[in-house]
Amino acid sequence: MLDRPAAMKRLKPLLLLASVLTLQWATGCSNACLQLADQICSCQPDVITRSACQQQARTQEGIFSVTSLNEEECQKALDTHACDCTVITTPEGRVGCGLAYDAGVP
Repeated sequence: MLDRPAAMKRLKPLLLLASVLTLQWATGCSNACLQLADQICSCQPDVITRSACQQQARTQEGIFSVTSLNEEECQKALDTHACDCTVITTPEGRVGCGLAYDAGVP
């Protein structure tokens, strides 16, 4: 008889390695703006909303072309953590991330 808990315990390091390699492969194959969109979407409260957000980002990528300047801005936002979930909860954070603009209204 197979001892499932013991078998899973032996497989756990392999599953972790597979997850890390999959994540590295996935992020290496997308552009900085999609990575940024995924980061922003990860802030959504549930799986369904996150999935819809990611699908919307990919749909928009097909409609609007991403320029090298856009890529640089997205990479800068990733590098500086301008769009982390804790940052974009404030109006200033959303402006800094590029999700909103400052209309100059007091």
